[in-house]
Parts: sequence; C-alpha cells; structure tokens
Amino acid sequence: MLQPAFPFKQILDQLPEGGLLLTPTNRLRNRCQQVYGTWQQANKNWAPPAVESLQGWLDKLWFQLQQRQWQPAMCRVLNREQRQLLWQGCVEDSLDKGLINTQQLAANCDTALAQLIQWRLLDNLDQADSALARHWEKTGLQPADYPLFAVLPKFHQQLRAHNAITQDQRDLLIARAFGEGVLEELPQLALAGFVQNSPLTEHIFSCAAQRIESFTIPEKTQSALQVARCHNLEDELTQAARWAAEKLQQNPDTSIGIVVNNLGQCRPQVEQIFARVLEPQWLDPTQPAYTLPFNFSAGTPLAKTPVGAATLQLLETLRDKFDYSQLRNLLFSPFWGDNSAPEQHLRSALFRRLQKLELQEVPGNILRNWAEKLAQELAPESPLPAQLNQLGDWARRWQRAPAEIWAQRFSELLTRLGWPGQRNPDSQEYQQLVLWEQALENFAGLSEFTGALPLAKALQLLRQIASRTPFQAETRDGPLQILGVLEAGGLAFNHIRLVGFGQQQWPTPPSPNPMLPVLWQKEWKMPRASAERELELARQLTRDLLNASDDIVVSYASEEDGVGQMLSALFDSNGEAQVQNSDALSHLYQTLTDAPELEHITDTTLPPLSPEDCAQVRGGAGVLKAQALCPQNAQLRYRLGAEAFSEPALGLSAAERGNLIHEMLAAFWLQCKSSQQLAAMATVQRDLQITSAIDTAIAKLKRKHPELPEAFWQLEQIRLRDIFEQWLPLEQTRPEFTVSQVESELTVTLQGLTFTLRLDRMDTLIEGEELVIDYKTGQTSVADWLQPRVREPQLPLYALFQPQAKAIAFGVVRNGDCKYQGCGELADQISGIRTVADSQKDKDPEIIQWDQLKQHWQQALEGLAEEYKTGHAALIFDRAADNENQKALWPLNRWPERQ
Repeated sequence: MLQPAFPFKQILDQLPEGGLLLTPTNRLRNRCQQVYGTWQQANKNWAPPAVESLQGWLDKLWFQLQQRQWQPAMCRVLNREQRQLLWQGCVEDSLDKGLINTQQLAANCDTALAQLIQWRLLDNLDQADSALARHWEKTGLQPADYPLFAVLPKFHQQLRAHNAITQDQRDLLIARAFGEGVLEELPQLALAGFVQNSPLTEHIFSCAAQRIESFTIPEKTQSALQVARCHNLEDELTQAARWAAEKLQQNPDTSIGIVVNNLGQCRPQVEQIFARVLEPQWLDPTQPAYTLPFNFSAGTPLAKTPVGAATLQLLETLRDKFDYSQLRNLLFSPFWGDNSAPEQHLRSALFRRLQKLELQEVPGNILRNWAEKLAQELAPESPLPAQLNQLGDWARRWQRAPAEIWAQRFSELLTRLGWPGQRNPDSQEYQQLVLWEQALENFAGLSEFTGALPLAKALQLLRQIASRTPFQAETRDGPLQILGVLEAGGLAFNHIRLVGFGQQQWPTPPSPNPMLPVLWQKEWKMPRASAERELELARQLTRDLLNASDDIVVSYASEEDGVGQMLSALFDSNGEAQVQNSDALSHLYQTLTDAPELEHITDTTLPPLSPEDCAQVRGGAGVLKAQALCPQNAQLRYRLGAEAFSEPALGLSAAERGNLIHEMLAAFWLQCKSSQQLAAMATVQRDLQITSAIDTAIAKLKRKHPELPEAFWQLEQIRLRDIFEQWLPLEQTRPEFTVSQVESELTVTLQGLTFTLRLDRMDTLIEGEELVIDYKTGQTSVADWLQPRVREPQLPLYALFQPQAKAIAFGVVRNGDCKYQGCGELADQISGIRTVADSQKDKDPEIIQWDQLKQHWQQALEGLAEEYKTGHAALIFDRAADNENQKALWPLNRWPERQ
C-alpha cells in the first residue's frame, strides 16, 4: 500500500492530546488517514487520526469563528469567480479598456493582492498607501505605474459594500483570532510534506500552537537513479507506461509513482498513452465504458468532459444560430434524444439536408423548418420539431436577467429537452452530472455581483465556471499513481519515474506578476519571481522526489521546441535506464505484421441495380460522368451516397456565384425570347431588363444568406452587370435565333436506366436547327466529348434525344473570357462552334460528320450506362488528376493503402 514518505506513525505516537498533524494537500491527508485505518482492528470502533490538510484546517477554523459569531468573521468569503467579477468591474471603471484584456488583468490583480497579504505587506486595505510607502521609495517607482493600485481602492469599496473579504483576508482574521484567544491554542502542530510557506502561513502556525515541529523526508542512502533520454514527450510517456507495466507484471501489489512535470497541461496525452499501454481494451469503442484503474492527481475541466461539453453546447442553442460542427455534435449527442432508429434517421437526414445548403451559419428558423418537413416524412412521432420550436420561443423571449434567473432557465431548458438522455449514465457520467449541478449553483451565486446579464454574457460566465471546475473521477486505490510534482510531495513509492525534467523545464522559468514591482517580488521571494527562487524551490522538490523511493528513473526529451536539451543539472545520474521497446498493443501489431500475407482477391463488381433503382437514377447525367472518370467512385457517390459537402465560406461560394450567373441569364431569356426581340430593345429598356434579371437572381440567393449586408449584394449587382455586358455582344452578333427552352427538364432512358436531365437553354435557329447550350463559369474542353469515355456527357445526351439538335456548345461566362465553345453542323456558323472535323486535333480524324459523332456518343454513353447498371466498380481513373480531385472518397476506396 502507498505510504507517506515521512515517519507518520512516529509523528502520531509523539503527538500530544489536542495536537494536530498538518499536510499541504488533501491527497496526502487522505493517504495518512487510509494508512492509519489499515492499522486498526477490523471489528473495533476507532476515531480518525488528528490529521488535516492546511486548507481543510483553515476552513474548519473559519466555520468555528462564524459559529461563535465572532464579529470580524460575520462576513462572506468570496470564491474565485466572485472575486474575478468584482475585479473586472473595477478594472473597467478605473482604466481605459480600449486595448486591455480585462479578464486577464483582473486575474493578475487578484493574484497580486493575495501575494501582498500572504507576504504580510498589507494587513488593512484602508491603509494600503501608508503601508507600502516606504517600499516604493526603494524602487524609485510610483503606484501610478501599476494598474493594481489604481483599481485597489474601488475593489476595497466593493468588498465593503458586499460585506465580503478575500480568502487571504480570512487567513489574516484567523491569525488574529488565535492572537486574541478567540481560537484555542493547540499544544503542538506537526508539519509534514511542506516545502515553502508564505509568511502569513508561518504566522498562523506560530499563533496557533505552543510548539511547532517540521518533519522532512528521510534521506535515502541506497536509492539508484537511472536516466532515460527520449526523443520527445510522447516517447517519454510511452517509455514510462511500458516501464510501469513491466513493474506491475513483476509484482501487481507494488506501488508506482509517475511524476509528470506540468501534468495539468498534458493530462489528455498522458491518459491516452497509459491507457493504450496498460488498458488497450479501454480504447475499444465496443467496450462498455469504465474508469481507468490508475489515479490521476490532475483533473479534467468540467467543460471538457463529455457531460459538461454536451450540456454547454445544448445551452448554446439559445443563441439561435449554429455552425455545422456545433450542429453535428448537438444532433448526435447521446445526452439529447433517444437512440431509436427513426429518431437517428431523422437527425442524420436533417444534418445532411442542412449541409447541402452550405451556409456559414444555420439560422434557427431554417433548422426548425427543415426539422418539421423531414419529421413529417421520416419520424412523425419525433419530439425534435417541438423541442426546436420551444428553443426558438425561449430564444426570442428570454432577455436580460440576473445569474440566478438564468440558472433556473437553463435548468428548465435541460429538463424540457430530456437532458441527459434516455440511457442510464455510467459511473463517470453520473459524477459529471453531480458536478454540473454544483457548477450551476456556483453560477447562480453570482447574481449579486453581475446584475442583469444578456444571454451571451450568462453563457460566457457559466462556461468560465465549468472550465475552472476540475472533474476528478473517483477511482479505487490502485498501485499506479500519476501525479504532478507538488502532489507527489510527501509520498513514498516502491518505484518512481520522473517525466519531463529536461534543463528547459526544470527548474521552471520565472514568471513574475506584472501588477507588482519585480524588485519587490525578488526581495521577498514571491512565487515565480526569479530564477534564483525557482532554483531553490526546485532543489527542495527534487530532494524530496529522490528520497521517495529506492528505485528511481528520470527522463527528459532530447529536443524541446526545436532546440536540443540535456537532463536538468539538479539530477546526478549514475546509470542509464533500459529502453522499453514493446507493450501488449505494439506486440499485437508486430504479430499482425509478421503474420502470413493474406491473399488478395480483386472484386470490381457491386450488385446490379434493382428495377426500382433503374426506374429513376439519382444524379442525372452526373452519374455517367462519374462512371467515366472512375467507376468505383461513381458507385460510392451515387449508389451509396458518399457525398462530400463544400466547406462554408465567408460570402458566397464559387458554386453559388456560378448559380447567380445561370439564374441571371435564365431570367433574362425568359423575358427576351429571340434575337429579333433583343435587337428591337431600346437601350433603356434593355438596361431595365438586365437589372430585373439580376435582381431576380439575387433575390433567390439572398434568402439563403440573410447575414450578408446590403452593401455586399450591391457589389454582386455590379459584378453581374459587368459580366452580362461582356456576354451580350456574343448574342447580338449571332445569326437569328429563338430561345425555345430555358431551364427545362427532359427524361430519357438509356440501357434501361431512366435519367432526369436539366437543360440550361436550347435555341432554335433560322433553318429549324436546334442548338443545345450549357452555361459554364469554369474551365471547359470540347475534347471531353470526343474521348472513348465521354467525360462531359450532359450535352451529348441531350443531343441524342433531340432529333433537330445540330450542335452543342458550352456558353463560357467568365469575367474577361466570354465565348461559345462547341461543335456541330450548322447552316450559319457561330463564332466558337466548329465543325466536327475541325474540333479534333488529328489530321485524319475518324469522326468527321455530326451523325458519326452522335453514333459515337450513343455507343459510349450506352457503355457507361451498362457499366453503372451492372455494378462495374473498378478503381481505375481516366486521368491521374481525377483521383486527386476526388480525395474525399479515399477513406472509402482506400486508394492510399493500395499504393
């Protein structure tokens, strides 16, 4: 069993009645109580030992003073969040906050005041100026040089207005209570595990007890220190986990300490690596959740736990605007809704539908509208639409309110939404739920200090509280302890490994408080004030760590932030640690690697399409294009629905800008039916017609982007008019034509597959010929129609089913490059539309006539349709670039694994 490093039993035996053993941390106090319990007989009652942590003891003393109604103690002690709010308000009232991070400045002021009180430079805030005057004279500086002293009078005034004090002022009063005899003096205080105490803490000790005795950790004479040089922190942690696994395999009842420098900053990485090495089954998503069997001294912020993060996201719905990552987490959260198939199908369909909109933010009204539409079709019994409507109603009605009212509203919202879901929470989730209720209570306690809050500020404060509330899962007492440097103090282990002790990390670099003169901090050896002070502290902590076990390994990363480093000079090594090359999981990987090579069977065929699938092929001509580029990707996209959505961007996407041009031209030619009508238009009438077409196009897209300002749409109008005026001369110089179809649909059947096609435009020429036009704003190539596998099948497919069609053409509508690009047989030539023979690069082309080209298209498109129908899914690409352009499908077609 894990033991204290100091002589605990000896201390208790010599402690007089009424004496007390104090420890610096709750962890060490708890360990002492557990060890004491093992000494007692099982069937007898026994009183707990006289052991307290420093903070626990001070809390009890303060409670006693309030119970006795000692007048100076009849006030409240502010917690961290309450002090932060008071400081922020005072900073904003006292200083120009134009370029100031008031939140950080307030936190620095709070720490600085605590240091002044703990170092006994300030006993009374009313006399701050006179108490510090002689210290200012030493520095040659003035109080006006430091924002703290401009803010401090207002902060003191706020404390008096709320009848409140800080925790450090409370400690001053406790010392005063001992001095005045209000608190009874102890016969002895035994201090164990302390490294450095503030002057105020030492003063409390001297006032509280007749006799004070400090116990240090005995020196180890036989300890063996080994050094492990690693590549980086990940390598250090992996080596440490494998080392611990080996020790546990040798003796499951041994005690092992893993002391990680800066554990709070890298805890997730530590947990992942130790779980991978020691508990690989914990990473299996099919494994029921359980708490890892090793103890961490550092907790996880409640806001980053599954329950805390999901709950905060659920409350964020009151903003009534959602980004896609937030919406995904929300809709598929296990803490909201049920796991029934209809409900999950509805939420999945809703998210896919909203993704297709490609919005920068999804407004609440659009979310609610689509939820209602899809629920009627997919899950009529789903509570989701009603819940979203209720959220929308709350978002409109809930305005400014005190924190206490917001806490009630948040609780009501969570209850009405069925939080935390229908399944039973596991042990850790239940503990997180309990901690969440405490965080909400702490938030409600801020009402007196906040006044009426808008929603955004209320959510911000609640998130701050959740981020500062540590969650520590309750675990059984196991042999492996993962600790920070301070938490490891005073504990003894059979084996101990120190991680992260390179010369750049140990001693820790100084970081003096910017709210106090550095000369003061150095003179009085305040925390993080100077390299000398940090070196002194590091030496004491290093000595205690080296005396905590007979078997010690210290490791360091040979490179930190791109700079090579050595082991901290505070360690004197006499040996090199053995490198741990494998663990259970890596051994499994190696076994799989060394296993006989599996036989590879090429399977390039999916099941053929069913008659129902053939009756209406989803995707139109895009199916044949995808089949031409890569058969397997075509099957994945159009049969299995593997569709990648564009990332939302500021403003309009390239596709939306292209659609604007399509809509503008369609609106114009719906009004202007022929070249004769165009020629007959007066300039003013034509300008009005163009403006109307542009307004019609923009109006459709404007509803999708309500967040874009009017000035943005005015710029779009200018851009569209400029492009239209570049395009219009091409139409004016053409032979006579009539626009017979605009944005029309055509249903065709090819090899038993029925496609629905959408045509941009069809013109009827003077000789009765028809010209099929497809507007394009990107790059185009007529050669794509002439390949054995037709890469752009839409226009050729139209031409096959329009007997009078004698030419097809791309209408290239690009700023600075407007033109027709096509081929065919027309009586009156159009600039950019060549004959079939002239469209090919070969000197002696095989296809020289329109009918021959249509026959080629017939054969090629029927071949592509037959491939798709029969499930042909070979992973081959018509061109190498086709693979690069479809990287989103690599996780499914596993192209990288085939190389």
